[in-house]
Amino acid sequence: MNKTHNKSIWRCVDWGTDKAEERFKKGKNRADPYILNMSLGTNGIYMNDEKLDLDDGSKEPCIFRGLGKSPHIHKCIENEIPFMYIDTGYFGNTHRKKWHRVAYNNLQTLNHIGFDKVRGLLLDGIGNRKFKDIMNNRFPDCFGVQYDNWQPNTCPRGEKILVVPPSQKVFNHFGGDAEIWTKKLLEEIPKHTDREIVVREKLGRSARVSYTLEDQLMERDYHCVVTFNSIASLESVVRGIPAITLGPNAGSYLSDKHLSNIELPYFPDDQTIKEHVFYLFMCQFTGEEMQSILTKRIIEILQGNEVPLKLKI
Repeated sequence: MNKTHNKSIWRCVDWGTDKAEERFKKGKNRADPYILNMSLGTNGIYMNDEKLDLDDGSKEPCIFRGLGKSPHIHKCIENEIPFMYIDTGYFGNTHRKKWHRVAYNNLQTLNHIGFDKVRGLLLDGIGNRKFKDIMNNRFPDCFGVQYDNWQPNTCPRGEKILVVPPSQKVFNHFGGDAEIWTKKLLEEIPKHTDREIVVREKLGRSARVSYTLEDQLMERDYHCVVTFNSIASLESVVRGIPAITLGPNAGSYLSDKHLSNIELPYFPDDQTIKEHVFYLFMCQFTGEEMQSILTKRIIEILQGNEVPLKLKI
């Protein structure tokens, strides 16, 4: 059984009081609903940002949402304080952000567990009835079909390299300059291939929804996708296009990790893709699910052994 923190009091850290009041004056929600829901689901302590003290000697775990909490995350790693991190989910968010990933001690879930082991862990940890609900209701709610009937949806491959560069917000966390990193990447790729390189710029959400990565891949133009830690790697592989991931990425298990292989990048078989998709799916939740102790339980069962990643660009 994974090490858990059932007796710990989770510190659920929202934005600061000043921001909360400004939002309230504008008619917006004062509290981040996902942090508030996690405080209910973990029976934790809800607190505004300025109330958190990570140097007081306490090892009580924390919950954060968004990269604005990066300084706190670094402090947790430094002080060996466990944390959960909430951000956009891996699957099911084409039209609205219904699903949110909850990563234990990292920004993304970096591990892999095969389907049979996931099934066994969950049957032991949450029981047969709740596991059946996941298979019969929860999975189809995200993917539209039962797990047994789900298969990767292959796009025709083309000749170009699609680069999905990281944002500066991500690189602020890892300690680098996204523009410089991307420039170096674009200089490095031609050393390994003479294929045309296309860069997919970071767009606003409305633009991304109107022209998704899947839309772009369906143009039949792309040989592979190269990215740092974007979930574009997962979207690409699920659509039949190999990915090369160069940073800590939930899609790394399904991707190549070496630019030198760009002409013949690794691509997993359908069963490997399917099992990793299920594992990552079980590490994402709706806002409503976060109110339940079951969410915390599943995170601890499936991710409780993950250790913080200390990485500098």
